[in-house]
Amino acid sequence: MLGGMYMYLIKKVSEISGVSVRTLHHYDEIGLLSPRKNEHGYRYYTEEDLSYLQTILFYKYLGFTLKEIKGLLKQDESEILPHLKRQLILMKEEKQRILTLIDTLEKTIESQERRITMPTKEKFKGLIFQDNQKYRQAAIDMYGKAVIESAIEKQKGKEQELTAGFNEIFFAFADNKSHQLEADSIENIALAKRLHDHLCKYSFDCPVSTFKDIGYNYVQNEEFKEQLDQFGEGTAQYVCDAIVEYVNKNI
Repeated sequence: MLGGMYMYLIKKVSEISGVSVRTLHHYDEIGLLSPRKNEHGYRYYTEEDLSYLQTILFYKYLGFTLKEIKGLLKQDESEILPHLKRQLILMKEEKQRILTLIDTLEKTIESQERRITMPTKEKFKGLIFQDNQKYRQAAIDMYGKAVIESAIEKQKGKEQELTAGFNEIFFAFADNKSHQLEADSIENIALAKRLHDHLCKYSFDCPVSTFKDIGYNYVQNEEFKEQLDQFGEGTAQYVCDAIVEYVNKNI
């Protein structure tokens, strides 16, 4: 203790938090969480530092990068409480998603054991398109912050309708793929048009040439590809091929 304040050396912090000493050194190097020095030159962490470390770990769990976390913590260095309240909301959303995934997994096991065909939509409950932080950052990297922020503003109050529309379209693509329809079939070209119209209505006025780029990005960008392939392996490529065919017919 120092003047009534608890001091934790780096090894003890590592034991308490489960974060390696090497990682704590890295946090120090990038200015995310730096220990203090006492009069003898020993580096130590305080209870407040441990609270910051907890906040960092919650943000990491929620998919934020270290760079993003550093920016978030700098917004109001004196207050951890707003971050904790925000994290609680995000964690409750994550909890609901996990409960949905557990329910989906239980139903899948039951259908396998009883040899019952599970409806396509039931298979993917919890494994659906969602506007998570990683997906949003990937969109910003590709289309620019101004375009994405404008789209977010346009979507306010319509998030559920937006997501439901994407899921319905991507489920339909996955269902067509499972029935071995060609990606460039009439049915899939019609779905590509629905997707294009949905983007224009809820995101931004998307020219067909840009829509084609979006189709390619569904495959080339790992974040987009991972999202779509949750509907079934190869869905991203399948949707991309349908979009390209749709665009080629409308240029």
